[in-house]
Amino acid sequence: MIGRKKINEKYLTIAEAQVILKKQLEEGLKINPEEPLNYEAKLSLEHTERFSKIEPEKADEAKQKLMEAFEWMDERIATKILDIMPEDYFDIRVIFAKEEYMPTKEEAEKIVEILAPYKKE
Repeated sequence: MIGRKKINEKYLTIAEAQVILKKQLEEGLKINPEEPLNYEAKLSLEHTERFSKIEPEKADEAKQKLMEAFEWMDERIATKILDIMPEDYFDIRVIFAKEEYMPTKEEAEKIVEILAPYKKE
């Protein structure tokens, strides 16, 4: 990474990454229709299409709701939760297994309740 500088850092959900990669694909099609994305970007786009569990338009709204609902939740944890979309307390315990804070059963139920309208069908 000689000559490159990190300008900004932000946690993205898989759905948000998918939007960025699709935009790059559209731009790449205009420049080089035969190979619009490099190999890594192509694999990343396939991964996002396969594993995204929330609609990209709703990801930021859901992340904000999670961070507003819980004082202890930061953007990193909210992003991780949206990527995994836990369905019960056990799933949430797995997500928080290596974190300093473990949500109570009531908090976990509220997280699942907040996520319910955002799940991709």
